[in-house]
Amino acid sequence: MDEDACVLIRVNCQQKDEESRWPIPGTVPLTPQAAVLPPLIYYFALLLLPPFPGHANNALITVIRSILAAFSGFLFFRLPMAYHVPFSVGLTYQLALVGLYGGFRVLDAFFISPYLFHHIPRRVKYHHEPRSETPGVWRNRALSNSYFDLHFLQPREAAITETATTDKGYPESWKDRAAWALELELSMRGAGFTWIHSIILHVLPTLGLSFATIRYIYARHLQSPPATFDSLPFPTQLALTAALGAFLMTAFSLGHSLFAILLSPLSPSPLSYFPPLYTTRVYAVTSVRSFWSYGWHRLFSRLFLVYGVWPGEWLERRLTGKAQAQPADVGKVVGGFVSSALVHSFAAWTVVGAQVRDASGEAEFFVGCGIAVVVEEVVKMVVLRQRRRKKGENGNEGLERWYDGIVGRVWWISVLLYNGRHFARGWVKAGLVREMAAL
Repeated sequence: MDEDACVLIRVNCQQKDEESRWPIPGTVPLTPQAAVLPPLIYYFALLLLPPFPGHANNALITVIRSILAAFSGFLFFRLPMAYHVPFSVGLTYQLALVGLYGGFRVLDAFFISPYLFHHIPRRVKYHHEPRSETPGVWRNRALSNSYFDLHFLQPREAAITETATTDKGYPESWKDRAAWALELELSMRGAGFTWIHSIILHVLPTLGLSFATIRYIYARHLQSPPATFDSLPFPTQLALTAALGAFLMTAFSLGHSLFAILLSPLSPSPLSYFPPLYTTRVYAVTSVRSFWSYGWHRLFSRLFLVYGVWPGEWLERRLTGKAQAQPADVGKVVGGFVSSALVHSFAAWTVVGAQVRDASGEAEFFVGCGIAVVVEEVVKMVVLRQRRRKKGENGNEGLERWYDGIVGRVWWISVLLYNGRHFARGWVKAGLVREMAAL
């Protein structure tokens, strides 16, 4: 056998190995029954979650509800461990996120919040009323137009006052319970933000450009083994990382907006309330902390709050002796990013053949961002202290410099691009980038 034939065989074997190792060994293709049962049982459990009039402490209802919730949580957690989507690496990755999110959400709603915090969610309703706007005064803005106008065409802006009111009680009739349970189950819709965007003018051009960049880089540099992410020139690594981030950001926004359009006829039902995902424009972000606080979506915010931020704050107070009323920012930041690292690393683990080392990129990325937030807060504190000393005053007024925003933007973009390479490396190994490039 000549040398060229040997090389061809090695290349083909490597390609097959890369393509066949992404599911967890032993998992089977996802079935409709496995996909439907977890949210369906979760819904039946939610029907029994609000207190019944005169039967709030009914032991039988509590037992039935707890059994349904526990079984639903088990099925959610089992999804990524037992199943994969045979035709898509990306959907298998999403299956892992859905399994973790659903399972942890069940634990939160039925066991953690009711028993540790004595809290059962209440329905929130939103009301919009037109108002006059004082020239030259900045205010939070929202739109009085329909969600179709908001998400599809550049809307005509009109200042309104948005008021959120929380129901005082819980649903009583079964019809109201059915609506309440459905609203809670589908409540993964972000938070009430005011960033106006247009699918035609903003999302689609960015999505198209990022897709073209991903496809070009993959076809030119990665399609032929043994090319790897680390074999790319450093500027190309940064370009691919930026394109992947832009693609994710706009794809989330596009899907979110399309659902808003489809469900807008249900208004004024809370099911039709799909506020924009992002709180601010990207170019307005000036730090790593502000990017993750306002520049990225909040779909998993409750998950990271309950299982990351709160435990981190509790641990910091235990170690430092801080009172409950004192801020615990280090624990808050570290806990949030560690929980995010674990969730995303698990999802990556499910598409790299359960290889821990290949799934570590997501953890490195989020831990790196957490460290960057702590560093920038320390630097900010030191700089402000020096400026106060020079000024001879204690307040923060007048301490800003014209170059602060420029330095902040260079900093957060550099951190995300450099750290984001860990994310991109794992996605290349898993075949996610190849799938995104449609090659």
